[in-house]
Amino acid sequence: MSHQHNFDEAKWPFDTPINTASFTTRFVTDGSKPILEVYHENDGDWQFLCGTTVETADLKIVCMGCMLDRDRSLGDLSSLPFGWRAYRNSPGDDWQVEESPAEED
Repeated sequence: MSHQHNFDEAKWPFDTPINTASFTTRFVTDGSKPILEVYHENDGDWQFLCGTTVETADLKIVCMGCMLDRDRSLGDLSSLPFGWRAYRNSPGDDWQVEESPAEED
């Protein structure tokens, strides 16, 4: 199923297709929380999180285009390397970037 986005798709900033699946939370999708954390996983997956939960019941899978529709500043993170994260305290703040901490087994 295809759907439209509210930006010029010819100016898509990411290396992955617009409809690439990404992870977020129900709080981001319902608009009650902003995106405050972005992870570009080593396997190429993207996560756009609000910093409140990573409980399985709260996670949602959405296309990356819908995330850019929600927050255009995500385009500034399109070159975030694999295994890195970006974070901020509130919308409008500059994104801070760093290598993601190693996952414990």
